[in-house]
Amino acid sequence: MLRDGEVFRDDHLPDPIVGRNRHMNEVTDALAPIEDGFRAENVFLFGPSGVGKTTVAKAAVRELRREVLEVPYAYVNCWQDHTRNRVLDQIARGLVGATLPRSSSTSRLIDLIKSNLHGPGVVILDEADQLRGTEVLYDLHEIRGLSWIGIANREIDLFADLDDRITSRISVAYRVRFDTYGEDTITEILSRRARDGLGPGAVNDDVLARIARLSEGDARQAITALRVAVRMASQEGLAAIPERLVEDAVRNAEQEVRQKTISKLNTHQRALHEVLVEAEGGLIQKELYARYEERHDDPVTLRYLRENHLPKLEHYNLIEVEWDRGTKRYSLVGVDHSESTPEL
Repeated sequence: MLRDGEVFRDDHLPDPIVGRNRHMNEVTDALAPIEDGFRAENVFLFGPSGVGKTTVAKAAVRELRREVLEVPYAYVNCWQDHTRNRVLDQIARGLVGATLPRSSSTSRLIDLIKSNLHGPGVVILDEADQLRGTEVLYDLHEIRGLSWIGIANREIDLFADLDDRITSRISVAYRVRFDTYGEDTITEILSRRARDGLGPGAVNDDVLARIARLSEGDARQAITALRVAVRMASQEGLAAIPERLVEDAVRNAEQEVRQKTISKLNTHQRALHEVLVEAEGGLIQKELYARYEERHDDPVTLRYLRENHLPKLEHYNLIEVEWDRGTKRYSLVGVDHSESTPEL
C-alpha cells in the first residue's frame, strides 16, 4: 500500500503548495530584490501550528533558488538551536559552509559570516519565538546583504522582550498571517500525498474527507493520521484503508504529534509539562510556578513564564487553560479532571 514513505515526513516539501497562493506570493515578493542582487525584505510568518508556515517559507526559498542558483541559504530550527551562539553557528555552517568548533565565540561567528557572504543571502528562523534572547536578530540585521524569514505562532510572543534597538530595525518587516486550513484544502493536500505516496486504490475520497474533517484545520495532524491509517490497514492485511479505521487513526495521530512536540520542548517547558503530569486536577498559576521553580535549576520569572513558555505549550495543544475563581488553572490536554478535588 505504501509506495513512498518520504511523502509523509514532516520535512517533505511538496510541489506545488496547496491552498497558500497568496502567502507564497507575499513571501516571494519580499525575497524578489535578491534576483537583482539586492538585500531582500525581512518577513515574519505568524499563525497556529500545522497551517503551512514552514512549508511556504521553504518553498519560497526554493523558488528563489530556481531563479538565482547561487543564493546562500540557511535553515535554523530555533526550538533546537535557541541561543544566540547556536543560531549563529548554524547560520555560519549553512550559509557560508563554515566549520568551526562549537566553542567559537559569537563575535568570531559574526565575523566569519560577514567575511564569507558575498552578496545577498537568506535565513529561515523557524520557531523564532523560542529564541532565548533576541539579540541575534540585531546581529543578522547588521550583516550586509542578509535577510531572514522568521516563523512564529504569535507576534506578541516574539516581540514581547525586544529592546528598542532591535524593534526599530525589524518593525518594518513584512507580516504574513496564516489561518487554519479549510476541510476542502486539507482534503486536497491529503489527496496529493496519497497520489504520490500510496498505491492505486489505497484510499478513497470519503476517507480523506473524514480525516480532513476530524483534523480540524491542522495539516500536519491530517497527514500523520493518513500515514497511521496506512499502517493500521497494512497490519490487518488490507489493500485499502476502510472508513472504520479513521477515528482511531486520527486519535493515534494526535498522540503521535503530541509526543513529538513534547520531545522538542526546552528545559523550562519540559519542567512545566512534567509538573502538570504529576498534578491531579491541574494547577493554578501561582502553584504551577512554585513547583516549576523547585524543579528547574535556572528558573525564569513568573512574567516570562506567563508570556512565553505557557502560551507556547497552549499553542501546541499540550495544555489547556480555564479560569478558576479569578485566576488561571492549567492542566494537560486530554486528561479528564472532572472528578478531581479543586485546589484551595
